[in-house]
Amino acid sequence: MIDVAIVGGGPAGSHCAYILAENGVLSTIFDHSHPREKPCGGLISPLAQELFPFLRTMPLGHSERKELQLLSPSGQRTTIESRRNRLCAYSRSRFDQHLLKRAQAKGAVFIPEKAAEVVKHNGYWRIRTSSQIYDARILVGADGVNSLIRESLIGPLKSVDKGICYGYLVKGLEKEDITMIFSSHRRGYMWIIPRDDHTCVGIGSSAIAHSDTLKIELDAYIKQHYAYVKKVSTWTALTPNIKAINTFNLPLAGSNWLLIGDAAGHVNPIMGEGIIYALLDGELAAQAIIDKNCRQFDMLWRKSYGQTLFRDIALQKWLYSRLGLEFYCLALMLQSKLHL
Repeated sequence: MIDVAIVGGGPAGSHCAYILAENGVLSTIFDHSHPREKPCGGLISPLAQELFPFLRTMPLGHSERKELQLLSPSGQRTTIESRRNRLCAYSRSRFDQHLLKRAQAKGAVFIPEKAAEVVKHNGYWRIRTSSQIYDARILVGADGVNSLIRESLIGPLKSVDKGICYGYLVKGLEKEDITMIFSSHRRGYMWIIPRDDHTCVGIGSSAIAHSDTLKIELDAYIKQHYAYVKKVSTWTALTPNIKAINTFNLPLAGSNWLLIGDAAGHVNPIMGEGIIYALLDGELAAQAIIDKNCRQFDMLWRKSYGQTLFRDIALQKWLYSRLGLEFYCLALMLQSKLHL
């Protein structure tokens, strides 16, 4: 019998396993796909580094920048300067692998198999993989936007609450600034995020509809500005992008289960940042499990960052108007100048 089964070995699941192990609770992580490269830029914000100091000392190759460049729909360039920690960008496969190995070093067990089915059985959770059946007392769903655990417990995220992104890993832009390019016709943006030995170039949209134009738009931008780059690989992926606060009326925890990270829909709806929420969820979920009160997780995440998440959901529609984006870029610049 497994005490805590964590389905998903990304940052949320691995960090949850690490915190549990530090407090004497051993868990088992199920994941057939990790570590893998992911479509996000792998950007670690100064705030994330403050909340989780271990992020500043990871023995991984990465890039660092003091500034972030924003291009508004009118073409206005805004420079956001970090007055605290630098912005850091990592390969997601290396980053995720480090967090997984970190949890294993503390005692977490890793089973590189896909959870194909999860059902309640005699008060426990029965997890079926391709080769075996496991029973667990507590179940943590950390298995991403198309979470099997979420679907089994409270139903999947609706299509309207998903976004999509497309892009490339390239070589030749490693000296560039971290740049985000907003347009007036799309809720989303393009990005250029240099890492240590390659660069992530991508485009995201808050809606799945009309996603066929993403590749066309990104390819045209690369051809116009960076025709010399070498494309190493291509990726595309769905991401959580919650459009209405009442989506969170559904519980994300029960008597012996929890949903965290992307499976919970916890991604910033404006900028798409998810790593900081994944790590916060991992820590808060572990706290609830250690306290023997899984339902406490719903209160903890709402108290920790719920109001910020709800605010950004409410602002999203207005912000992605042309005027809203111009104002947003200016507000971010003033915030950095005032050391806020």
